[in-house]
Parts: sequence; structure tokens; C-alpha cells
Amino acid sequence: MSFPPTPLPNARVYLRRLQPHDAPTFAAYRADPAVARYQSWDTYTLAQATEFVATYGPADIPGPPGTWRQLAIALCVTDGLIGDCALHLIADEPRIAEIGITLSPAYQGQGYAREALRSLLGYCFTELQLHRVYAITDALNLPAARLLESAGMRREGHFRQHVWFKGGWGDEFLYAVLREEWQQVQGSGKLV
Repeated sequence: MSFPPTPLPNARVYLRRLQPHDAPTFAAYRADPAVARYQSWDTYTLAQATEFVATYGPADIPGPPGTWRQLAIALCVTDGLIGDCALHLIADEPRIAEIGITLSPAYQGQGYAREALRSLLGYCFTELQLHRVYAITDALNLPAARLLESAGMRREGHFRQHVWFKGGWGDEFLYAVLREEWQQVQGSGKLV
């Protein structure tokens, strides 16, 4: 299982390991209130980012089942960090993974997140030979829902008042795609 995955044809971004020089950028976009709104944190400091990158940057990708790993989303032209993807092989069934994405506001709405997710899904199904990949998003985060759909995932569930989140009960959407579905779309020549 090689990492990082080969960038997609005509890619503007690629996935790589987090590196020490990424910490200031990582902290900056994660500290943005618009980014933190639907995440588990409210603020993010440079010290937290530096510790996170030092701990998880050199870690194995994917991690052992049951652990999360963050993958840097970098611009192909500059290698500059613009966001990160999360990958979590499920402990009880490591042929299934949960994924997530966080992108700097400066790069949102330009198709970068879609490219990164397509690359991550390709890695999951081609290199890791996973059976199923899913993502969960806050039901109020409609841009994330549109992103997951545009990357080829389908909404499988709407969990009402499913999570206690930042002081209140929140709804969540479940999105997923199977390897056979991913392969069919890739084989058809259609871009998802």
C-alpha cells in the first residue's frame, strides 16, 4: 500500500504527509471560525498544530484500524498546504473507512476539495482495496453535503438530533460509496 497516491490527471492538488513547515498554515485555517463551525474544535493554536504535525506527520498511512490519520491537501504547483483529509479504517471492519475534509476558506468553492476527495477515494478503493467508504456531516453544512455528492457519494441517512454538538442536539447526514460503484463510475469515463 503505497502513499501518497498518484495525482489524478490534470490535478491541481495532491495528497501528501503533513510536514513541520505546514503547522502555521494548518493552525491558521483550523482557527478560522467558519472552518471550526462544523468541527469538533472551537479554536486552534500554532502550538496544537505543531504538536499534531510532529505526532501524525510521520505516522503510517493508513494508520492501524481504529485510528485516524490526516493527509495534507497540497497545491501541485507550489506544494503549499490548503487543507487536509481524514482517513479512519474502522476497528471492527478495516475494509470500511470513514473520511473527512477540512479546507482553508481561501480555497473553498473552487473545486479543490472535490479533487482531493476523488483522489482520497481512488486511494481507498485502488491501493487499500476497501469495500466501502463513508462520511458524516452536520446536516446544516450544505456545502459539505454538495461536496460529498459531487465526489460520487450518495446520502444514505439523515440522523435527526443524533449528536450533542456545541451546546445543542444536531442532525447529521451519512454519505457513502461502495468500491463497485466507484469502479463503475471510473470505468464509464464519467467524472464524478
